[in-house]
Amino acid sequence: MSYIRNLYKTDYRAFIKLPVRRKNVTEKYSDFAQRVTLKNYLQEDFYHKCIYCGWSSSKYGGEVFHIEHIKSKDIYPELKDNYDNLALSCSICNTSKGKKEFPNELDPISEKFQSLFYRNKMGAIVVNNLLEEVDKELSSQCLDIIGLYKELYKLDYIYDSLELIKDNLCLTRECSPLIYDVLEILEFIDKNYIRRTSTKI
Repeated sequence: MSYIRNLYKTDYRAFIKLPVRRKNVTEKYSDFAQRVTLKNYLQEDFYHKCIYCGWSSSKYGGEVFHIEHIKSKDIYPELKDNYDNLALSCSICNTSKGKKEFPNELDPISEKFQSLFYRNKMGAIVVNNLLEEVDKELSSQCLDIIGLYKELYKLDYIYDSLELIKDNLCLTRECSPLIYDVLEILEFIDKNYIRRTSTKI
């Protein structure tokens, strides 16, 4: 379990390394026909994870994931087609954030943003208490903007942790009874826990 805790201590979303947006993207969000290509780029650049909560799109094929405009396309129409303003977001985080803006021009793929939050032992996303007071306030503001206090992120954490345990057991070829318990729990979650949200590119 320590490798799981260490992974989430490095980045509460369990990014092994921070996403990097590709350069020289010519496709435009304003051209509806090019949005599928843009989403494919974002899936690759963001390792198939929501930039805000770390929820993996692999189980859903990205269908319920959105192209997120960090700065609202309605408030900043000049940034609508700027790839540096785009990110991959699950529909829950995207809808929660809406048109709200992060303070201090904060980009969610920055190391600063990465350091703001922490996963506690229950899997909840909380303010990183190791921060200075000014950054704790920033963390609290961002937590509210995205709505990262939702209970569902605890289950995401449990699910991802079980997936990591399963993969680790398979890599080490350990045939312990634990793997059958893990598979049984994952199967139960798969059958009973599906985020049902409207599809939107």
